[in-house]
Amino acid sequence: MFKKIQRFMKTLFPGQLAFKEKINRIIMLLVFASSVIGIILVLPGADPKVLYSLVPICALSGLSIRITLTQGDSRKASWLLVIGTNVVFFPMLFITSGGTQSGMPVWFVLGLVYIFLLFEGRDFAIAMTLSGLSFLGTYVLAYYRPELVPESTRFYSFSDSFIALLLVSLFIGILIKIQSRTYEQEKQIAEQQKREVEQIARSKDTFFANMSHEIRTPINTIIGLNEMILREDISDEIAENAINIQNASKMLLTTINDILDLSKLESGKMDIVPTQYAISSMFSDLVNLIWIRAHQKNLEFKVDIDPEIPSMLYGDEVRIKQVVTNMLTSAVKYTESGSVTLSAKGERVAADQILLRISVEDTGMGIRKESLDDLFRSFKRVDESDNRNIEGTGLGLTISKQLVEMMGGKITVDSVYHKGSVFTVELKQRIVNVRPIGVINFAAQKQLSQRAVYRQSFIAPDAHILVVDDNSMNLMVVVKLLRDTKVKVDTAESGKEALKKTAENTYHVILMDHMMPEMDGAATLRAVRSQTKGFCQKTPVIALTANVMSDAEQVYQNMGFDGYLAKPISAPLLEAGLLKYLPPELIEYMAQDDDDEPDEMEGPSQISSARKRKIAITADCICDLPKDLLERYHIRLMYCYVHTNEGRFCDLFEISSDSLLAYLQKEGNHSHSSTADPSEYEYFFAETLAEAEHVIHITATADLSGAYPNATQAAKTFDNVTVIDSAHISSGHGLMVLYAAALAEEGRSVDEICKALDEYRERVFSNFLVPNTATLHRNGKVGGAVHRLCTVLNLHPVLSMSKNRLKLCWIESGSMHRVVRQYIKKLFRHSRQIDTRILFVTYAGCSVKQVDEIIEIVERYIHFDKVILQKASATVSSNCGIGTFGLMFVRKEKQES
Repeated sequence: MFKKIQRFMKTLFPGQLAFKEKINRIIMLLVFASSVIGIILVLPGADPKVLYSLVPICALSGLSIRITLTQGDSRKASWLLVIGTNVVFFPMLFITSGGTQSGMPVWFVLGLVYIFLLFEGRDFAIAMTLSGLSFLGTYVLAYYRPELVPESTRFYSFSDSFIALLLVSLFIGILIKIQSRTYEQEKQIAEQQKREVEQIARSKDTFFANMSHEIRTPINTIIGLNEMILREDISDEIAENAINIQNASKMLLTTINDILDLSKLESGKMDIVPTQYAISSMFSDLVNLIWIRAHQKNLEFKVDIDPEIPSMLYGDEVRIKQVVTNMLTSAVKYTESGSVTLSAKGERVAADQILLRISVEDTGMGIRKESLDDLFRSFKRVDESDNRNIEGTGLGLTISKQLVEMMGGKITVDSVYHKGSVFTVELKQRIVNVRPIGVINFAAQKQLSQRAVYRQSFIAPDAHILVVDDNSMNLMVVVKLLRDTKVKVDTAESGKEALKKTAENTYHVILMDHMMPEMDGAATLRAVRSQTKGFCQKTPVIALTANVMSDAEQVYQNMGFDGYLAKPISAPLLEAGLLKYLPPELIEYMAQDDDDEPDEMEGPSQISSARKRKIAITADCICDLPKDLLERYHIRLMYCYVHTNEGRFCDLFEISSDSLLAYLQKEGNHSHSSTADPSEYEYFFAETLAEAEHVIHITATADLSGAYPNATQAAKTFDNVTVIDSAHISSGHGLMVLYAAALAEEGRSVDEICKALDEYRERVFSNFLVPNTATLHRNGKVGGAVHRLCTVLNLHPVLSMSKNRLKLCWIESGSMHRVVRQYIKKLFRHSRQIDTRILFVTYAGCSVKQVDEIIEIVERYIHFDKVILQKASATVSSNCGIGTFGLMFVRKEKQES
């Protein structure tokens, strides 16, 4: 018997059962057990009427358990239990067992308690209402018809109340205990999952850090030895190869930084990693990056770098380059003619600090003053991947602003609409080497095959340094890079070997690798500082590291290091680091740059502009016009956005109607659309005005789209842009666009076209047959009650544009084949009023057979000179759903009397 009960409990409560499902089954089991106990307790000498209620409750709870186990439908079982107990048998027991003198009021409380536990949302409201009305009706009946309630003995009333109180208290107590226990279990599981996620994150960070260290070490060798090749007297061909190796190594290093940045972005943080950097090298990289892009657009690229800026600074060079690169690429992209200017000035604000001010000025389209405050919030590109700068982290102006602020600076913009913009970044940078950069010959640096002549920044024949690294190749690189400085270099391949040498020699500077086996750099440093018989307790020690950290300087200072250099080591930074810590009396010579005159920069190519059209007609991409008509009338389209579970996509460029409909056919996939913001419309209008003297933009109906207000707001910036609300969607909107384009081609004026469109708008007829209302309901176009009614009754709404609103015209029912025939028949029953020159059949996801059937049925009632079959745009498809189609045509003009 015990084993059977055990098997039953395992069947009723299998492992991994959801909390709500477990509560449902416990309630059913307890109701069943309570009813059985009640039957046992009242069986001796009980009133048959009481048994008539208890036995069905027992049977109902048993049936609910069976339904749950066999059908897996807990909701159905819960409703059966609630209706059977709260609505039927609890009221019967109340009447038959003595009313308020019995224990039934306590059971009523239990009935309400398990409604709270079993149901949610609408089901909860319905169940609570039914139960409340049932209980209220029972009390009212007992009050006004007391003869229906039998009198109970004093003993029965007290015993029944006590038993009810005991059972219900036990019932609720068990539920509370189970709920508390389940909560604790869920809490433990959540904490365990949190620890696992944190462990995975730590493992990922460790992996990226190790990968960075392992890759930077060989790159250090490649770049260092390649630098030595470039210093030699070699042929131009070898020099070109060496420069290509150098550039490829930098690209590989950039890729590593990209991977690290990706990890940081995913974890919600972007670290600032200050290092020593050569300012001339940074600007050279920026110039070389942008020069070709500017040249491809026939733009003049000007560079104005203050020659008094210190040559070596301390800051996050990578992030600064990201921000300035983004400014430069944006300037080139939004400048069609003229020039882009990169400027930099340095203002000394302290003995060891300057305020570096970098500006990018362009002669592009500019930004209207009303939008300047929102620039860093609203400035977006169509394709987010295009925002990626040289480091590849996809930084836009918004993130650039955040980066500048993280570095303690600020970014500002000054713009005159249609004249150009100036973006300025101000950053405080610490001075590493006060020697000014002088005049930089950027024009010479354009030639990849032309290598710079190396000249050491100092010589110190009497200086003696120690380099400690477990990698012999790294040691060789440092030795070779310092060869021309005449510094005496000793090397050690471990911490123990370094301690031996510091016990025998005095060194002016020690370069110490951080990550070494057995005794790492930090442990070796502590040993050197505490070496009683050593000669280097106070010698400056510079850490060499392949691990890039946001607070590296502070970390290594806390370890006791005097400074640090990141691998791969560059010769200028290495020399600057030594120059900072070597005793001044040992420096015999500091190199000075030759005052070479820069080559004259190339001027912009002269571009012959084509003659502008008088009026350009533009529209939103949801006008659903075929490509040949768009090209025939030179109609430019403004994109919209389609949002799916996978992200946001730009209609016209990134997503098509076919691909969207294929996506929507998969269960659980949804979509909706949005329009471009005013700043994007401004750019669109500015581009169009480069080809035309005036723009007439025709939007979809303002009732269903944000296109009209956004386009209208953007048009306020211009004196020659007119925005018209078509009051239609899809190809009905397209008919308005075609009519306007035809009038423009005839040479009509703007006022004449606008007046004609006002009259034509009333003649255009746009209507759609929707096979089901699921998509309309999901996008908020149809209420929930209407959607459920259409689904249950197999109704198919016909929607039509009327007075700038999409309204329900009529409803068809039955099979789609019948519905299509009835729809077309009703649509063309007054065919004499229709202009038969053109008909648009615009559809979303209809098969070829369905489209052919539509045309065949149309031909039975009316003949059109031209029938255009047009797939709906992705934006329209995302709002109407698969199988929707519309017939768009024009009514004849009213005859004047």
